[in-house]
Amino acid sequence: MTTPSQVSQQLSTFFATHLPVTQFMQMDVEGYDGQTLILHAPLAPNINDKQTAFGGSLYNASVMACWGMAHLKTLEAKITCNQVITKANIEYLSPVHGDIRAICHVPNEEVVTKFIEQFKHKGRARITLHATIEYSGKVAVKFEGTYAILKE
Repeated sequence: MTTPSQVSQQLSTFFATHLPVTQFMQMDVEGYDGQTLILHAPLAPNINDKQTAFGGSLYNASVMACWGMAHLKTLEAKITCNQVITKANIEYLSPVHGDIRAICHVPNEEVVTKFIEQFKHKGRARITLHATIEYSGKVAVKFEGTYAILKE
């Protein structure tokens, strides 16, 4: 059986190999336990003129946390597919004066099971995921994205 640590390493490798923006941001997997994915990016390469995290970096970290969760769930299900984001919404609630930590919690298992089973049955499926970025103990960014998986 594949462990969460093994699939999170596969995600880190995918980022490094296929998504150069994650390297520019110095973003990597901080942790994954099967239920929660946390991506980390230091402030320095993601800073804006106000000395806070750049909105585009916050957006990208949020997109990637949810994208990463969908990707990890397909890896765990041993599915090979193309994955894309189809819809996104973000709310910037307060500035982030430090490192970026984008957190995506898996929806309940019923939602994930339906996502995987729909793909196996129809060759395509969608899932809506949420991410947050917290700073100083409060939510600074809320993100919602819909992701599609399709047969290669």
